[in-house]
Amino acid sequence: MKNIIRTFLLGTIVCLWGCQEENFDLGPIPGVEEAVFSVAEDTQGANYIVFTNSSVGFLKKWDFGNGSSAEGDVVTAYYPFKGNYTVTVTVFTKGGSVTSTQQVSIATTDPEICNVEILQLLTGGCDALEGKTWVIDADRSGHFGLGPGTAGVGGATFTPDWYKAGANEKTGGGLYNDEYTFFLNESRFVQETNGDVYLNGGQAGNFPGSEESPVGDYIAPFTAAEIINYSLSESDGNQFISFNNNGFIGYATGVNTYQILSITEDEMFIRFRDEVNTDFAWYHRLIRKGYVPPPPPGPSTTKFPVDFETEVPPFNGFGGSTYEVIENPDASGANTSAKVGQYIKGFDGNWAGIETKLDAKLDFSTNTLIEYKVWSPVAGRALFKLESQDGSATPVEVFVDVATTNQWEVLTFDFSGAASDTYDKIAMFLDFDNNNGGTFYFDDIRQTAPPLASVSIDFEASDPGFAPFGGNVYNYVDNPDASGINMSAKVGESVHGHESWAGMSTDLAGPIDFSSSSTFKMKVRGPATGVIKFKIESTADSNVNIEVDVNSTKTDEWEELSFDFSGAASGTYDRIVVFFNFGTTDNTEVFHFDDIVLQ
Repeated sequence: MKNIIRTFLLGTIVCLWGCQEENFDLGPIPGVEEAVFSVAEDTQGANYIVFTNSSVGFLKKWDFGNGSSAEGDVVTAYYPFKGNYTVTVTVFTKGGSVTSTQQVSIATTDPEICNVEILQLLTGGCDALEGKTWVIDADRSGHFGLGPGTAGVGGATFTPDWYKAGANEKTGGGLYNDEYTFFLNESRFVQETNGDVYLNGGQAGNFPGSEESPVGDYIAPFTAAEIINYSLSESDGNQFISFNNNGFIGYATGVNTYQILSITEDEMFIRFRDEVNTDFAWYHRLIRKGYVPPPPPGPSTTKFPVDFETEVPPFNGFGGSTYEVIENPDASGANTSAKVGQYIKGFDGNWAGIETKLDAKLDFSTNTLIEYKVWSPVAGRALFKLESQDGSATPVEVFVDVATTNQWEVLTFDFSGAASDTYDKIAMFLDFDNNNGGTFYFDDIRQTAPPLASVSIDFEASDPGFAPFGGNVYNYVDNPDASGINMSAKVGESVHGHESWAGMSTDLAGPIDFSSSSTFKMKVRGPATGVIKFKIESTADSNVNIEVDVNSTKTDEWEELSFDFSGAASGTYDRIVVFFNFGTTDNTEVFHFDDIVLQ
């Protein structure tokens, strides 16, 4: 390098002090005789041919007709396969250039080429006349990844530590419809893009028509060159494959050389750099076209409850998230179990989470809550999402707040409105509103029933908020007759609608507990006697209900009515519905009610 710099400076000084106008003689145009070359068999064997051009040209460029080329006066070409090859040499002189060709016939295929293992695995070998086609292993997570560019230095391994794509995560991005075919003969490579490719943002300017992809980064129209060749090389025990004519594999990052980390008959794992950001190393897992990988070990679905102690549930990370089962890093407080799930959130926005398919559809008829334990480094919102594996049902999403950091907390998600026997897939998201990544731990995912509720509604502390229907009107009012059995300050008011089923309802905090009592009492004051209907329902299914009718006997004064629900099951009913002067229509009678108690 010092000699090059010294020569450059010396040439500059000479020009500064001695440059003057000169007339240059380019010399005569070369004749065809300058491009004549000889052909001879090399001592290595009949598949090695030596070409010689002895002209005075300062540069000789050779095309051997087998996908390879060279420069020089005397060059050697390797022809592993039987056949006829057209060899071209271009000779450059001061006066221009001249080209000539000859045909070379190779009588037999070199048997040694068929025994090179990496070529057999990559191309299918000598018998694979149609070559061997590889595709991205889209159906399995980890087929596309990112790690540090310095991997392999100082004992580090070649692994995508920063990001692993989930199964089919990049669908629609121009990556999964590409095919890569390797031919042993002529070291030929066919890159079939089907019209578009997936590329890194740093390469967008190099691909005309590029635009942002719906799955991140960029997509661009692209058709690969018709003639592309590959070459294999080795350095420090590592194997590399390179392409000419802008050939590349998968995600375009501006490079044409790939390290082959591993290769088998059916799978190939490669690593490649980023031309713009040299701190990045990208990864692809490819499989032989038509190959169906075996299912991963362990269960293919998850069974509730999930506790991580006896098996590894098959959660899948997406949006850059990763999942694995590890030793509990903080076996204290609400969770002292040995094993937990680790969820490292990706950086692909809010929707970076984990998911798993369930072994059965969830039943919400009784157990309407889903809860799990979480250890979070930050406060924020957690999302729990229900889906159907076949995509036929509209997903259901429930958010709760994570209030505790750096210790275990139990999160409870209320799915009381979700349909039973519909959802068989779940997805979980933590720190939903932020894109900061982070490591979270979770455990003990299970369905539970809401805590049983005793009922005592007295209107004093707050308005219980009855919902009217059938034309009815509900008001939260001062007691119009604080006397007799009801001296309270606040009561509920019902203004009768114009339908037989005009009434009002309120949902309870949980299912009614009938274990110690089955009789509801309610104080009523109305302008007329008649049927007071008291009804209990399930909010999950209003067809699950029990009705009890009692006649009021007093007018314009408070009386206490009792409604007997003997035989009602605990944990089923969580809504109260009342009807005053049931069955009457076309009236606007005003009733007041108070102190609804199960006792």
